[in-house]
Amino acid sequence: MKDNQSKYSVAIIISVGLHAILLVLLGLSATSTPLKPQPQPKPKAQAIQAVVVSEQAVKQHADRIKRSEQEKRRKEQQRLQQAEDHIKKLNKERRQKEAAIAKAKDKQLKAEQAAKRAETKRAEKEVERKLAEAAAVKAEQQRLKKVEQRKKAEAETKKANAQAKKAEQQRAKKELERKKSEQAAAAAEKKRLAAEEKERQRQAAVAAEKKRQKAEEAKFKAEQERKRQEAEKKRVAEQKRKAAEKERQRLAKIERDRQEKLMQEQIEAEFASELDSEIQQLDAVRQQEVLSEVDKYTARIQGSIQRNMLTSDAMKGKSCALNIRLSDSGLVLSVTSGQGDRVVCRAGVNAVNKAGSLPMSTDPEVANKLKNINLIFRPEI
Repeated sequence: MKDNQSKYSVAIIISVGLHAILLVLLGLSATSTPLKPQPQPKPKAQAIQAVVVSEQAVKQHADRIKRSEQEKRRKEQQRLQQAEDHIKKLNKERRQKEAAIAKAKDKQLKAEQAAKRAETKRAEKEVERKLAEAAAVKAEQQRLKKVEQRKKAEAETKKANAQAKKAEQQRAKKELERKKSEQAAAAAEKKRLAAEEKERQRQAAVAAEKKRQKAEEAKFKAEQERKRQEAEKKRVAEQKRKAAEKERQRLAKIERDRQEKLMQEQIEAEFASELDSEIQQLDAVRQQEVLSEVDKYTARIQGSIQRNMLTSDAMKGKSCALNIRLSDSGLVLSVTSGQGDRVVCRAGVNAVNKAGSLPMSTDPEVANKLKNINLIFRPEI
C-alpha cells in the first residue's frame, strides 16, 4: 500500500515538474520565437499500475491537466501568432513610414538644393546687375564730367576771345591816337617850316625895304601897316582855325570814345547773355541729371522694399502710397502709409522697417530729394 502511494506521489511530482518546464518554455517562446508544442511524455506504465480507483482518478486528472495545457498552449500560440502578426504589421508600417520619411527627406533635400541653386543664381544676377549699374553710373559720371569740362573750356575760350577782342580794340585805339599824334607833329613841323619860310621872306622883304627905304619911306610905312594888318588878320584867322580844329578834334574824340564805350558795352552784354544762356543750359542739364539719379535710386529703394517684403497672391494688382524719411546715410527715420490696400500698406511699412537702411546717393542734391520721398509701391507677385 505504501509502495503504491509512493509511486503515486512520484507520478504527481513528475507531472508537476513537466508542467513547470513547459511553462518556462512557453515564457521563453513569448520573448523569442514560438516553439513547437512538445509531446507530453506518457506516464510510465509502472507508475499507473496501482489500485483501479486511483488509476482512473489519476487519468482523469491527467486528462484535465492535458486539456488545460493544450488549451493554454493553443491560446498562447494564438496570442503569440497575434503578437507576431501585430509586430509584422508594425514593422511593415514602420518600414513604410521610414520609406515615406526618407522619400520626403530626399524630396525636401532636392527642393532645398534647387532653392539654394536658384538663390545662388539670383545672387549672382543681382551682383552682375549691381556691377552693371555701378559701371553705368561711373560711365555717366565720366561723361558728365567731360561735358562739364568741355563747357567750361568753351566758356573760358569765349572769355579769352572777348578779352582778346577788347585788347585788340584798345590796341587799335592806341594806334589811332599814335597816328593822330604823328599827324599833329607833322602839322606842327609844317607850320614851323612855313613860319621859317615866312620869316625868311620877311627878312628878304625887310632887306629890300631897307634898300627902298629912302626912296619910298612913306610907301614902306603904308605897306608895313597894310602887311601888319594882313598879318594880324591871318593870325586871328589862324587862331580861329586852330581853335576850330582843336574843338573838332575834341568833339571827334568824344564821339569816338562814346562809340567805343557803346561797342564795349554791347560786347559785354552779348558775352553776359551768352554766359547766362550757358549757365541756364548747365542748370537744366544738372536738374535732368538730378532727376535721373532720383528715379534710379527710387527704383533701387523699391527693389530693396520688395526683397524684404512678405508677399501673397492676395496682393496682386494692388498698391500703396508710402512716405519715407531717410538720413544722409540712408537710415530709415520714419515710414508712413497713405492711400492704398491695407494689407499691402502694412507689408510695405514692415518691409521698410525690416530693411532699416535704404540706398542713398552721395550727391547732395540727389540725397536732399531722397530724404523725404513719396512713392507708389506695387508688390511683384
